[in-house]
Amino acid sequence: MAMSEISRCTYHVFLSFRGEDTRKSFTDHLYTALVHLGIQTFRDDEEIERGNNIKDEIEKAILHHSKISIVVFSKNYAASTWCLNELVMILEHKKSAKHIVLPVFYDVDPSQVKNQTGSYAEAFTQHEQNFESMVQRWRNALKEVADIGGMVLQDRHESQFIQDIVKEVQNKLHLISLYVPPYLVGIDSLVTQINQWLEQDGVNKVGIATICGIGGIGKTTIAKVVYNQNIPRFESFSFLAHVRETSQDCNGLVRLQRQLISDILKGKSHKIYNIDNGINKIKEIVCCRRVLLVLDDVDELEKIRKLMGTQIPFHPGSKIIITSRNRCLLNAHFISQMFELEASTNCGGLSKLFEVKELASSESLQLFNWYAFGHNSVPESSMAYARSLVKHCGGLPLALQVLGSSLSSKSVSSWKSALEKLEEIPDRKIQEILRISYDSLEDDHDKNLFLDIVCLFIEKDRDYTTTILDGCDYYTTIGIENLVGRSLLIINEKNKLMMHQMIRDMGREIIRQESSDIGKRSRLWHKNAFDVIREKIGSRTVKCLTIDLKGLLEDKAKRTNTTLHFPKHSKSQFLMSNDVDMETQAFAKMKRLKLLQLDYVRLKGDFKDFPKRLRWLRWHGFCMQSFPVDFDINELVVLDMRNSKLKQVWKDTECLPNLKILNLNHSHSLLKTPSFSGLPSVEKLMLKDCINLVEVDQSIGELKMLTFLNLKDCTRLRHLPRTIGSLISLEELILSGCSRLDDVPRELHNMESLKVLNLDETAIYQSRLGLHWLLLKRSRGLGFSWASLPGCLVKLSVESCKLSNDVMPNDLCNLASLKSLNLSRNPIHYLPESLKNLTKLDELLLTSCTELQMIPKLPVLLNVFECKFIFGDNSPFQGSGIINLPCFFSSTRCVIFGCEKLTEVENLFKLEPIENFEAEEIRRLFNVDSINRNRLQLYSYLTDSIMLATPQVLQECGITSTFVVGSEVPIRFKHGTNEHRISFFLPTPSHPDEKIHRFSLCVVFSLASDQMLELLPSVYIFNETKTIMQIYRPSFIGIPQTNDNTMLWLIHWPVTDCQFEGGDLVSCMVVPIHLSIRKFGVTYESEHNIGYEYGFSHLSTGDEVSTRNIKMDLTEHLPSLESYGNVKVQLCNYIEEPKVVASPQVLYDYSIITTFDPFPFDYNGHYYGHQAGKTEVSISVPPNSSRKISCFLNSIIIFSAKNDRTYGFLPCLEIVNETKGTKWTYSKHFMGIPETKNTLYWTTCWNFRGDELEADDHITLRVFSDLSVLEFSIDLVYDYELEDNPIFFSQLPWKSKCFKYLHGVFVYILSKSKKNLYRLQSLVKC
Repeated sequence: MAMSEISRCTYHVFLSFRGEDTRKSFTDHLYTALVHLGIQTFRDDEEIERGNNIKDEIEKAILHHSKISIVVFSKNYAASTWCLNELVMILEHKKSAKHIVLPVFYDVDPSQVKNQTGSYAEAFTQHEQNFESMVQRWRNALKEVADIGGMVLQDRHESQFIQDIVKEVQNKLHLISLYVPPYLVGIDSLVTQINQWLEQDGVNKVGIATICGIGGIGKTTIAKVVYNQNIPRFESFSFLAHVRETSQDCNGLVRLQRQLISDILKGKSHKIYNIDNGINKIKEIVCCRRVLLVLDDVDELEKIRKLMGTQIPFHPGSKIIITSRNRCLLNAHFISQMFELEASTNCGGLSKLFEVKELASSESLQLFNWYAFGHNSVPESSMAYARSLVKHCGGLPLALQVLGSSLSSKSVSSWKSALEKLEEIPDRKIQEILRISYDSLEDDHDKNLFLDIVCLFIEKDRDYTTTILDGCDYYTTIGIENLVGRSLLIINEKNKLMMHQMIRDMGREIIRQESSDIGKRSRLWHKNAFDVIREKIGSRTVKCLTIDLKGLLEDKAKRTNTTLHFPKHSKSQFLMSNDVDMETQAFAKMKRLKLLQLDYVRLKGDFKDFPKRLRWLRWHGFCMQSFPVDFDINELVVLDMRNSKLKQVWKDTECLPNLKILNLNHSHSLLKTPSFSGLPSVEKLMLKDCINLVEVDQSIGELKMLTFLNLKDCTRLRHLPRTIGSLISLEELILSGCSRLDDVPRELHNMESLKVLNLDETAIYQSRLGLHWLLLKRSRGLGFSWASLPGCLVKLSVESCKLSNDVMPNDLCNLASLKSLNLSRNPIHYLPESLKNLTKLDELLLTSCTELQMIPKLPVLLNVFECKFIFGDNSPFQGSGIINLPCFFSSTRCVIFGCEKLTEVENLFKLEPIENFEAEEIRRLFNVDSINRNRLQLYSYLTDSIMLATPQVLQECGITSTFVVGSEVPIRFKHGTNEHRISFFLPTPSHPDEKIHRFSLCVVFSLASDQMLELLPSVYIFNETKTIMQIYRPSFIGIPQTNDNTMLWLIHWPVTDCQFEGGDLVSCMVVPIHLSIRKFGVTYESEHNIGYEYGFSHLSTGDEVSTRNIKMDLTEHLPSLESYGNVKVQLCNYIEEPKVVASPQVLYDYSIITTFDPFPFDYNGHYYGHQAGKTEVSISVPPNSSRKISCFLNSIIIFSAKNDRTYGFLPCLEIVNETKGTKWTYSKHFMGIPETKNTLYWTTCWNFRGDELEADDHITLRVFSDLSVLEFSIDLVYDYELEDNPIFFSQLPWKSKCFKYLHGVFVYILSKSKKNLYRLQSLVKC
């Protein structure tokens, strides 16, 4: 579902339920869970304003204001006629719109609902007596909804049931929000206060708030709820979790800065080299947009200063929320430092404090019950124990959640035992309380799995962790599910393992309690691990040991106030300077060691007694030139040797049958890869940034399980072995940055699984021999063929490969599966025509192709072309419309920023020097005698680039415009003003056929702001009489040299027949957006007897018909309908789902075009054969003077409805050629349903060929429908050069003015986001 569809609905969800059954129980909890995730939900007791008609409000909520209806079936649901009528209404809406119905069977079985048995049968016994006429409709509705298939409670907990429903709703809405627990108690009041602060603090005021409280009190959860509910109100938003913990990690602050920048720029990552670099980039991006920023778990102000700096130029209206255990974290001095002086003059007004209190006893019991029983009720046998357990938790939500989950489904005796255990622990010892959840794990397998994750794998990828732990004889998948089920572990949106710090500390405390002798504990980390190695006191008990010596020394330096300086590319130099050496003998007794991390540790001694059961070895900064021969690593599953000093991994072939991941990234001394003959199970091989790597071993072809190979930035690598073609499982190959790689084996096409190939910044362009693998055939004047590329490729990137057109492939037909193609930063002048054959291509990146001049019509631009077709072909508008190419272009995934020489996109726009036009043509186009040809600056919104040239003529979608230096409106312009708006009446024409066919506009403007390049100016033409609006937003804009200089914007604007006529009141307006309008002139021209003028034939009296023999484009065969405002037409579909649309819908089938429109339009004078109140019209076909190819019969039928009942009769149109005895019948698959006493216009266009209709044929058209026919009119048009192209009609979506406007706003925001991203990337490239 597109976001624009959701935005047109007031509510996401409509809740239908039996109030007496579930209002204050199940439905209330479901409603709360939905709202806390930012899902706008309607329920009748809260959403209907006092005094409003309840029935009308509910009907409005269903029909117009919601996207999904959740129907909660309970035991007494069928007893309510209100509920049954509501259900009928929901299902009728489902038939006429894209409305989703989700049945929820709370305490009834679907079969009971479908067959009306049990309590439903009893209810219908009563209904048969009192509502006989409605009973069958109700029964049918219940049967229909039961057949849909929904969510059934059965015997599972209500808590899990609600969580499943919420997930289903999120999936159907495609909403992205932060995860919050499904059962939240006692937070609504504080959430409301924070929301009020966000809303009432003013859109132009920067604000900062602290949510404070003890650990585990729910600060983060409240912040997430507020964040979810308010992100639509801000332009950008970011939630930085675990600031305290992350900032303590190596490069942790830089990672937070990267995330913040990525979030603000909508998911695009940027290179951040150091903290200062990150601060500058953050300041650049937060100054130009309203942001909502949440900093979670901040323990000291210095972290914020290091993260974002001081004097941060937040955009007005931005809000910052911080969660912290420190109530006094913020102070006036810090706030004055954090914000720019102007924004911080009133520090007290900027900051706000919200303190989270412990839950009350009743709230604690409620939250506990949800996790223990799945609902808010306690069995009598457990009530006393539950109250006692809740008391010991002290109102701490995290403890209540974990404890409740751990006791779920346990016996009363287990509860008693748990309570007895808790009574031995003081209330404030939260860590001990959390351990109860650990003790509740069913076996040692899950307990050991939990402890390993606690020590090593928090914030690690789930799949990566699973690979390692599966190799340690764990059943990791089911084990992780068990830990998640016990609330001990969370899988976040990025598939990473997350754990609350209190739970982590609890797990580490369990390990510490194993023994007072640290050498006899099962798992060792950081300082304890360092001490055990240094003192050589390890034992057989140790199974896991992790140490980051660099991190330890940094921590020590902080404690002793010692400043350490680390070279950028030589972490080992730091270690040597500190002379930290340890001995291998320290590991001799650790025979059971399986998981080992030794980052930046230097060991002395031999490895013959080193543990031989290692499954995971991470040794960043390994200082030896090769692996020791006596180091037994045969059982390894993952070997991570990043930043090592290795020159060769091992001297002889090593047999590692279980190794799945080999990571040698950033090993700058590595010259050659190891032999892979003994590594049959490797799935991922990472060699990124091995800058001295010159050879990849031939044995790589033996890695039949390899799916991922990364050779990025291996700058000395020139060749790949031909055996690489044998990697039948390889899915992703990254060769970007291999700047000397000029030869890739032709065997690449044998990779039958390859989906992603990245060749960015390689040297394949330098040598024609290097392209032999791409060459299928070569002939004079032709480019290269890339037929040797594997046909299964989905993504291909050749950015910055210096590809010019002489080496650019001319044939890409073999890449039929390609979806993404990156040609950015290549000196190509044009794109190969064969790109048109890549029908699946939905992403084309052309960033900074500075020589590119023209883009052909490609599949990836289909949306742009369809947008153009909305308004016609040569004439850009039919009725109300918008021309806004920059926004529509940005709605595609075709990026052209930085294409400085791009002057044409086929069928969309073309930019030509004014020298290409004769003086007479300039006079005709712009109504001026001469043009000032001085050079000027022209800015392209499409490419975000500025060109300096003589005036250029821009042609886009039928409108022609130019910018020239000048200060006066030419004398030929009839109407002028010094304002930005002008109004006038069109004169009465001197000839009856005379029509306005074009407007000429001249805007004299100067600069009003330096921000003119950020927003598009707009020009509007309104026909106030006919209520027609046309909008034009240009793709280019002229830039005056200074604020005092002026420039002329000349626009040639054709209009279609009958849109503007004598006597119409016309208004023209410029919305300047950072421009200052000095003068504004408008003129117009009219013509009569235009042979190419579009329209319908004029009214004739009687049955005598005169037709115009004209050439017509298929786009002009549609009736001239108009739509105003956000209207909705209810369409009853007799075959598939019903749907509701916001504008007329055009259907093309069987050479018939048909559409419905709820608004009246001017058809009088355009149709003949006009009959009022009849269902039949007859005419005779007039003679024609030329050979016809086809003719079109257009009809308008005006319906009305006397009541709101559903119409079951299939509407039908019948055309009979009485002369030839032939008949055509058209039964509609869907029918418009007018609202009571309103009218609905059904228009059709029939295409007749050959001799189906000839001169003097007498034809009759009849309509059959159970709707009332008010009027019936037809029109006949001949055509002589029509091409038979029915597919063309399927590309003509008819969209309302409101939709066009909303879509334009959405894609404009997307355009700005892409543009800013391009600019930042360009800065990085420089």
